[in-house]
Amino acid sequence: MSRKKQVYEKITALYCRISLDDGGDNESMSISNQKIMLRDFAEKHGMFQYEYYVDDGYTGRNFNRPAFQRMIADIEAGKIGCVVTKDLSRLGRNYIEAGSYIEIFFPKHNVRYIAIADGVDSLTRQEMDITPFKNILNDMYSRDISKKVLAGITTRSRQGKFCGGTPPFGLMRDPEDKGHLIIDPKTAPIIRKIYDYALDGLGCMRISKRLMEEKIPITHVKANTEFDANYYSWGGARISHILRNPFYKGAHLVFRTHQKGIRSNTYDIIPRDQWEVIEGCHEAIVTPEEWEQVQELIDRRPTIQGNSCPFYNLFHGLVYCATCGKSMQVRYEKVGRTGKNRFTGEMREPIDKAYYICQTYNRMGCKVCSSHKIEARDLYNLVLKDIQELAAQAMKDADAFYQRLSRRMERRYLVDASQTEKERQRLEARNQEIDGMFLSLYTDKAKGILTEQRFVKLTAALEQEQESNQKRLHDLAMMQSRADAQESEVRTFIKEIRRYATIEELDEAVLNRLISRILIGEVKKVDGQKVQEVRIVYNFVGEIPEIAA
Repeated sequence: MSRKKQVYEKITALYCRISLDDGGDNESMSISNQKIMLRDFAEKHGMFQYEYYVDDGYTGRNFNRPAFQRMIADIEAGKIGCVVTKDLSRLGRNYIEAGSYIEIFFPKHNVRYIAIADGVDSLTRQEMDITPFKNILNDMYSRDISKKVLAGITTRSRQGKFCGGTPPFGLMRDPEDKGHLIIDPKTAPIIRKIYDYALDGLGCMRISKRLMEEKIPITHVKANTEFDANYYSWGGARISHILRNPFYKGAHLVFRTHQKGIRSNTYDIIPRDQWEVIEGCHEAIVTPEEWEQVQELIDRRPTIQGNSCPFYNLFHGLVYCATCGKSMQVRYEKVGRTGKNRFTGEMREPIDKAYYICQTYNRMGCKVCSSHKIEARDLYNLVLKDIQELAAQAMKDADAFYQRLSRRMERRYLVDASQTEKERQRLEARNQEIDGMFLSLYTDKAKGILTEQRFVKLTAALEQEQESNQKRLHDLAMMQSRADAQESEVRTFIKEIRRYATIEELDEAVLNRLISRILIGEVKKVDGQKVQEVRIVYNFVGEIPEIAA
């Protein structure tokens, strides 16, 4: 069988390109004007067999453009004999790659290249000698434009404006201000649900599993995806990204990544502790306090190690050694021991085989720290009883409980609001009076009634008094702010604790909603009895000593 090689009648490729960097309002650069210029040139020079290759909205910094790649494929197939562009920059602004096409690729495939406005024609050697320098200038122009665009985006971003593509799930662009985000009523409840689960102590994978069980979709757009397995596929990484995202507390994150170079497609991820966050930029889905609490919950989740046991560690990330400050690790009785109670003969529950031990002691021995060992059952019962007692007091008389609880907190934050307001008004009135005295002194000095020396002495004394008053006003404002914050925190705690008035058993939601950490003291002997101090640090209010009714 004979094979016939397909022979093309070579055409002229009229290549057009424009990007946002070139400016959408520049009519001379528009695709339509480029087409007219290229067509007129081609027909004037007898090139009647031509085809347009158009990349509308593609940067010249790289050559990964659909029409350009199609043109290259046609060149390699032998279909094209000449390429014409408006100028060198339309071909590309990367002088290295542009030079490679002009000086290597086109000649290799016997393709003539013409850039009309720059007077470049590969048939004329003298004109081609200056081409590399023009490409360098185009490259420098591209770099300059890129820097200016990036600087503009950075400035807007630091003003709290959203400059990204798709807004975070749960938020949407404000129709009246594209740089401002508003709550998306369709998806925001899902974000609220995710944060509620996190506040209940669930980890990312358990939240993901629960959302899939509840058939919560990962997008509000149904289309034909409702029966797609990925439609409900919440991954742990996706949940973690949502829980770490400051946008949900109403803040704006300037950048997550940093581009390594102007035309580099590689990025460095900015560490979370180096994020530049602008607070209070839009309406929040969760409160800043709830967001911070979730961050603490995520940070303190340990990797549980040790012998396998059915007991699930409810206190993960909450239990710490009161001596060295390290977290307490959960451990279990050695495999092989009977599961029965040696006194009653009954089967023991998993919690009865678990205990907590100091991480430092476990790793480095008794010379560094003691074991601080506490049985999981004892800790469970102690915490449950403390919560029950506090809840009972809060239910009995919330206002009285508030007063007693406030008195136990840091007294420096407690101020008499009425006395503070009286002092503030007195100081502000005195500062206004001093301003009037300054004016009188200037008048007396101008009239010659007051000497320069006397004027300086009097004004210096008044300035000193005014500065002292201003400092005291600032201190009063701080005291009042702290008092207001304390009042809010105490009342928030009371509201939370009252929810558990009838609690009979502990779970992760109760522990993580109420408790910040539990400090386990060293086991000591007092009057021949083993005694161990356990201090419970509650959210919002800290440690609560025994409060008499």
